[in-house]
Amino acid sequence: MKRTQIYLEENLYQDLTIGAQLLNVSVSEYIRRLLSKEIYLKKITDFPLPKRASLINIAKGSVSLGKKDLARNFDFYLEKSLK
Repeated sequence: MKRTQIYLEENLYQDLTIGAQLLNVSVSEYIRRLLSKEIYLKKITDFPLPKRASLINIAKGSVSLGKKDLARNFDFYLEKSLK
């Protein structure tokens, strides 16, 4: 487990404190549960990738440009698209 610090607005901290009290857990544990629920229970499609990192866009661009060597030079095209 890693330790971190964040700044919270007063009203958000009060809401977190109330939520933690209702579950009879620490504020830290309550925040961990909220983050886990938000991050790990979402489908992968709920996290849009930036256009430049989308493998589908790389493949579409390669096909539309007539690149017949995509399979052989995939790493090259991927690296080029991320610059």
